[in-house]
Amino acid sequence: MPARALQHVDAEKKDDEALRAEARSHLADTPALQLVAELLARLRAADLPFWSPAVLRSRWNAAERMRWFRQRPDIRQRITTGLTGLAPRAARKKMAEFQAALIDSVIDEGDIPVRAFDESFDPTELAVYGPASAFWHVTRELFPWTDDAPVHQELAAWLLKALLADTSSIPGLGRVPILTPWDLRTAIDGRVWHTRVPLEVRVAIDDARFSQERDRPGAPFHAQDDLAIAVPEIIAASVPLRDLAGVLDAAERAMGFDRDAPRAKAPPDIAPRTKSLPPDAPARGSIPPPAVPPTLAPPPSIPAGGAAPQATSASPDRPARKATFAFGGSLAAGRHPRAGPVPCARQVPIPCKLLCAGSFLRCRAPGPRAPPSPQSPRSRASRSCAASAPPRRPHAGRRARAHQPLGRPFRRRARRQRRGPPVRVPPRRSSRPAPPPPLTR
Repeated sequence: MPARALQHVDAEKKDDEALRAEARSHLADTPALQLVAELLARLRAADLPFWSPAVLRSRWNAAERMRWFRQRPDIRQRITTGLTGLAPRAARKKMAEFQAALIDSVIDEGDIPVRAFDESFDPTELAVYGPASAFWHVTRELFPWTDDAPVHQELAAWLLKALLADTSSIPGLGRVPILTPWDLRTAIDGRVWHTRVPLEVRVAIDDARFSQERDRPGAPFHAQDDLAIAVPEIIAASVPLRDLAGVLDAAERAMGFDRDAPRAKAPPDIAPRTKSLPPDAPARGSIPPPAVPPTLAPPPSIPAGGAAPQATSASPDRPARKATFAFGGSLAAGRHPRAGPVPCARQVPIPCKLLCAGSFLRCRAPGPRAPPSPQSPRSRASRSCAASAPPRRPHAGRRARAHQPLGRPFRRRARRQRRGPPVRVPPRRSSRPAPPPPLTR
């Protein structure tokens, strides 16, 4: 469950002590907030350039910080009185925006340093009421992972130990470890582990494993036994800091901060990928010109043994009729009714073409039917077209039905589906009374 900022219920009806107790309980129940509070305190004590008070004030100004403590007037009164010298009762009754403006004015005029402004906020209160996930992501963003300086390695070693610890540095609090030893060990790439960890450390791990196998054959040697020898200080000093990104990713998922991670932005010099358009393509939002119908190619030549189809040319005032083709069945290889291409029995302005190999089509062009072939009047081949084009993959829409057989049962079923279920009219009842039953002796 991701760690969220504390929101009190009916905060105006509770006193300061009750609100303080709820904040303490919320911190004790959330290990991620404890880790963030410890991290903020550690970064403030280290006084690193990337985490200076001026950088933090540019990230989170006084107005934003005061809004975090909108339900805690006691905290806002303490900060305002300590920085500006305003009387406690007057400072408590002021709104958060007025208090923030007053604090900014004394900082801008040089009455107090920026460090005093940053130190007036307690790390535990920032973790409970502030955006804990934002603190984590900004730390990862600003930390110089490519600089393996001793101070940075020391901070990384402390973070590894804090992720594995089951106790908190905050007095009186304990927690469940954020990561297990197995999580931390597997988050480091195996090639990095075996090439960066010193050889004597890896030899000591092997010796400990063999000794335990000899003394206690049934006891397994876990990842925590590896980390008991390769302690976090050795890992941070041996492994490059940029190779510890997998450990931070695992901790981020364990604390629930991965859902609030900011999306990576593309560099400004890289243009977004767009589809390549031809130079004469219209711009988006403009109305394209009307499409000109393509010119149809002449029908292919027909070899001897079959009559060529008579293609009629379309005049400008009378456009050519569109012919539709339907699947007429499939033929086995080498068993076509006639050798060679069979011409279409209908006179259409375009040649008939197959949609797939091994099947033939029946033309359904509108208009009068051509007389059947005298050679085989009942032959289906005389009313169909042979393969005159390469096979083509069918696509969705009307042409997908072209690969279904059009036999007589199928046509009847399709006709019934188009018409819908038959409507049954109930018999009409007569208003006259029924005749009496016949009398029987």
